[in-house]
Amino acid sequence: MIARRLLLALVLAVSSARAQNPEAAFERACQAYAQGKWDEAADGFRELLRYGFNDPRLEYNLANAEYKRGRLGEAILHYERARRLAPSDPDVLGNLALARSRIRDVIEDPDSGGALTAWRAWQDRIGPGAQAIAALAGLWVVAGIVTWCASRRGGFTPAWGWALSAAVLATIVVALSWQATWTRLSGTRRAVVLHPTAEALAGPGLNNTSQFTLHEGTTVEVRGDRPGWLQVALPNGATGWIPDDAAERI
Repeated sequence: MIARRLLLALVLAVSSARAQNPEAAFERACQAYAQGKWDEAADGFRELLRYGFNDPRLEYNLANAEYKRGRLGEAILHYERARRLAPSDPDVLGNLALARSRIRDVIEDPDSGGALTAWRAWQDRIGPGAQAIAALAGLWVVAGIVTWCASRRGGFTPAWGWALSAAVLATIVVALSWQATWTRLSGTRRAVVLHPTAEALAGPGLNNTSQFTLHEGTTVEVRGDRPGWLQVALPNGATGWIPDDAAERI
């Protein structure tokens, strides 16, 4: 359980005009979790989300409660939301990996494996925020070198030229890494299947043929939507349409 006093401080900061009694709801949820009352704990943490909180610790606590009561899809959904808010948190990453190990659909990503998988894991662990700061720092270094060399009598020497080239290259690499990480974690619309099974059809209608079957907890990319339907895609390129109530967007 993530430290209660940190989240409680957020709860106490909310005006009673926004919620009836958020601190009491938090206390009830924590007590229920400690007593093994998973349903009551999940309902309590979910109530706090309705108050408008956007905190990774709350998403993580709710995911833990959902996992304990056997709702794998809901657990993965809220672990994913916690990861989006805190991409480098080891508890979130560890529990998300554990929950994912229990899903039935094992879909191979043709671009995964070896160094690429390790590189993506490293990017995700650092998070887009830290990479954006590093890229901004790189721009300042480049600007500093240019300003220094332009103002000094000797101008650009070969050594400063190499230093500038290295700074520019490093900044470009970090910026591209940030873009890739942000797109993967936040820029791509994704959803988690919540129904025990969901048939992915060739089109948005029950009269279409089934392409494949998805199971609870599978994370899919959302490519499009129609009234009552979502077009989803898997890492292996397979696409299909599922009812929009069968999955919830991260």
